[in-house]
Amino acid sequence: MTDPCCYSVDTSALLDGLERFYFEDAFPGIWEKVAVLIAAGRFFVSEEVWVEAKKKTGVVKTWCEKDTTGRLIVPTDGVVIREVQSILAAFPRLVGQVKGRNEADAFVIAIAKLRRAKVVTGEGDDGNDNHPKIPFICRQLGINCLRFTDLIRSEGWKFRAD
Repeated sequence: MTDPCCYSVDTSALLDGLERFYFEDAFPGIWEKVAVLIAAGRFFVSEEVWVEAKKKTGVVKTWCEKDTTGRLIVPTDGVVIREVQSILAAFPRLVGQVKGRNEADAFVIAIAKLRRAKVVTGEGDDGNDNHPKIPFICRQLGINCLRFTDLIRSEGWKFRAD
């Protein structure tokens, strides 16, 4: 039997999940299953994603503040920083020219690489060397990258209407 998959989640995936497509009040089953993944240490965000999410004013901020397990956030330590530095050395354009954008991306990727996790992002697959996005960099590094919907399928979750 193989080990269950883990997920390093980007802010855009949280926004997709909680505010764009799978509202917690309309799809409670999804978020109950996400809570199980968090408790098992299989669904996590970098400290930088958490800070980014807490700057938002909507549901994502409230959802992040609700975590009491201590399992959601991966703290930034020296190992993570060294991996981020390696990623930024290889992809210096990852950090966008617009202040406040893409600041957590390298951390999402670094944690996925260190934990052998899949990256979950809402970013499109249209990145390149001049304008790298998370999926492009993940492909270059051999890291699986998916969207929130793909996580649901990957886990084999099924939901039925009452």
